[in-house]
Order: sequence, then structure tokens, then C-alpha cells
Amino acid sequence: MGRQAKQKKLRKTQTESTESTQFVRQLQRQGYNLNQGEHSPEIPEEKTDPQV
Repeated sequence: MGRQAKQKKLRKTQTESTESTQFVRQLQRQGYNLNQGEHSPEIPEEKTDPQV
């Protein structure tokens, strides 16, 4: 791999990492906490008839 190719690869990896951290910071400013995920509600196993 040549010198220019190495520099190009290095630049590409640096921009990807900064975009992801900016995305995370933007979500945290909006009030989302990515360290603690929200779980979906439990789905009942028995089928219930609709109440009319």
C-alpha cells in the first residue's frame, strides 16, 4: 500500500468515527440515553378475544 493510499484510508476512518460521535452527542442533547436501552413490552402468549 502506497503512502497516499494509507493517508486516504486514515482520513476515511477518522471522518467515520467523528460522525458517529456527533450523532451520539446530538441524540443525548435531545434527551435520549443510549447507555440504557428501552425494552419492548411483553407480548401475551394467550390470544384474547376483543371486548365489544
